[in-house]
Amino acid sequence: MKEIWIVCLSKDLKKYTDDQLLKYLPDSIVNRALRYLDRGDFLSFITGRLLLKKAILVSEYSKFSIEDIIYSDNGKPSIDGFNFSISHSNGYVVLVFGTNIQIGIDIEKRKDVDLKFFKYLFTDLEWNNIIQNKIPLDKFYWYWVRKEALLKAVGSSLKELKELEVYDNYGIYKGRKYYLNPFIFDTEFNGMIAVDKEVDFTCKYITLEALLR
Repeated sequence: MKEIWIVCLSKDLKKYTDDQLLKYLPDSIVNRALRYLDRGDFLSFITGRLLLKKAILVSEYSKFSIEDIIYSDNGKPSIDGFNFSISHSNGYVVLVFGTNIQIGIDIEKRKDVDLKFFKYLFTDLEWNNIIQNKIPLDKFYWYWVRKEALLKAVGSSLKELKELEVYDNYGIYKGRKYYLNPFIFDTEFNGMIAVDKEVDFTCKYITLEALLR
């Protein structure tokens, strides 16, 4: 059983200043964080790195640090066999991690969007399934979180989104099967994990205070 680590920023963010959070991160990560102009993105980035720092410490990879992250040509991060994926949306930040697996996670808060701006990202079949659904927006998010999670797991770029085939509980990329695991952490959100092995997951809620110990 693997864990999905979840932080709800709205619950205890007021307890800490930005500087108090940044002091727990190395200078290279701080410099990256300070590039974010939007405070929400800034805080989500910091929290994601604090989650990753804690995950490394409790794993067999504790000799490494978040400064040891390497990136593939398409930007997929990993640390010498320690694979992880981070996602954030509307005040939540989530992390999933493991060794010797390819894994990706995505969360999205369901909100009204103009679907026509996303048509180019879907195949004709997928688009027809979306617009012909009783609630097109629900079907849009059904597809979106599956494709985003799978995209992260395979380490591909957004331009290959149409090449990802997704179904209820699995996805296909270049002939290889990945397992799709939906998870519920808030009734207003969709959550999805893509992984190349059959694995069970459970949600673990973590406070900022726990990350700073």
